[in-house]
Amino acid sequence: MGVMRVLLSALYNLDTHPLVKDRAAPTVANWDLKDIVEDGVVYSVEGGQLQSTFRSHCAHYAAWAFRTWGIEVRSPYEVFEGRSPSDGQMALLEVCGDIGPLGAEPLLMEALEFGMSPESAYLADVLFAAQLEEYMETGRTIAVSEAPINSDPWFLYQGLQFDAPGRVWATDTVDGLEVHRTKEFREQHLSISPKAAFLWASYKDHPFCDQLLTFVRDKARTPYGFASSINQRTGEASRTYSDINTNAVILQSIACMLDVGPNAQ
Repeated sequence: MGVMRVLLSALYNLDTHPLVKDRAAPTVANWDLKDIVEDGVVYSVEGGQLQSTFRSHCAHYAAWAFRTWGIEVRSPYEVFEGRSPSDGQMALLEVCGDIGPLGAEPLLMEALEFGMSPESAYLADVLFAAQLEEYMETGRTIAVSEAPINSDPWFLYQGLQFDAPGRVWATDTVDGLEVHRTKEFREQHLSISPKAAFLWASYKDHPFCDQLLTFVRDKARTPYGFASSINQRTGEASRTYSDINTNAVILQSIACMLDVGPNAQ
């Protein structure tokens, strides 16, 4: 489902670009997208069976992607209606805490591709404030997102865990194994994400964002773009490989900063 939501978003932006307007719509129309939506919930096909993707930080971004093509999809983030602003924000933090750690992606991708919803804008404010407070109080540079790492289990979801006591930068994996959620594991493997640094710089005008960019340009630049991650504890970037996703998001963020992206004014 992660690939589908990104593809729908990319095709929507392609379809609305003046130079290639209405080219993608016929392709999307030929897909049976409504067959994977039940009661407003997007499902993935795993082992020939439909599996709900609703309990995911990707679900809100996916809802926007499907809605751009006229398919109504629910989002777990949309809890503001019928509540006071403060009660709505508390409900949203509770939902996010139940889902798992929240990082820059796909949260800030929404800003690049669709414009920010009220729910994501609030979560971005909370996440950014926590990263800034962490740096001011401890000197640790934090820029969390999903990213490959140099060792087993090779790919981590990293972010702020809203339902944990204190300020916890949590880690998780696709398999959700408890060993990858322990304090010892995250202290060893927590990473600074170069793409997260660029996403923040494209989204927010703040000295800390400038500092993040300077840090990753110094630590993670390679002859082929940027490394996938920087180990927070050692300060060493992954050197044996990079990945397309990291560098594609960085290029997309730069386009936004240069005001030439899909949402350029």
